[in-house]
Amino acid sequence: MFVADDHDYSEKTFLGETGNFDGEDIIDIIVRQPATARFISRHLYNFFVEDEVQVPSWATEPPKDEAAIQQLSRVFLDTGGQMRAVLSELFNSDFFKNARQFKKVKSPTELVAGVLKQTGEFSSPKPGMFQLAITTLNGSLVEGPMAIMGQRLMNPPTVEGWHTGHEWIDSGTLSERIGFVESQFDDLNKPGVSDMVQRIGDLDAEPSELVDRCLDILGGISVSEQTYASLVDYAQELRDIKDESASVGVHNLLQMTASTVDYQFA
Repeated sequence: MFVADDHDYSEKTFLGETGNFDGEDIIDIIVRQPATARFISRHLYNFFVEDEVQVPSWATEPPKDEAAIQQLSRVFLDTGGQMRAVLSELFNSDFFKNARQFKKVKSPTELVAGVLKQTGEFSSPKPGMFQLAITTLNGSLVEGPMAIMGQRLMNPPTVEGWHTGHEWIDSGTLSERIGFVESQFDDLNKPGVSDMVQRIGDLDAEPSELVDRCLDILGGISVSEQTYASLVDYAQELRDIKDESASVGVHNLLQMTASTVDYQFA
């Protein structure tokens, strides 16, 4: 809000430009700075393409894709900071189209929301959902799974917000994340789990085909060769013992696939 009585109408110099500037003029000057274009472009790349190092390190750590940052920065400067043009450039770029390499670690919120969508446990807000963020024990509020994973909704650790990327994962949080996914996919009565199991088929199919179906139905997960080989071996083990145990089924393979570290990436 512009308050005329509080405004300094004298001539002033800001970032090398001199004039009788108001607040909007100052913003226009900031937008014209190459540093602004680079800063915003790097944020967009971090959000849409792949995890970068944390902002405090940007002064010393180069971008993962310098050409991409320069490409976005150029459009930002040429259009006077028009975000529609910058985003259009980003979404039509090769580096964005090739971004399906699972290079971004899911935040706890993204992980939990994605799992709930896949398992179909919650199709709309209802009692019990809040316990994923916070729950009660002996009448006292305690942290729920998301908080244990490192993200307390509406309560970031600092004004900077949460650090993202690989900083979401350490030995403790990874165990909590995988344990949460495993427990959610354990219940065949959940509509999403039941639907996925039916679509995958049974253990009579070739192990590699079953693994491919699981990876595809969970969102086209890209796994390492080692993980893929381990899943194929596990599918074969399930085939070998299915006649001895009625409880063994393709749901075990689905659960194991979702419990891989690779599922933690988006």
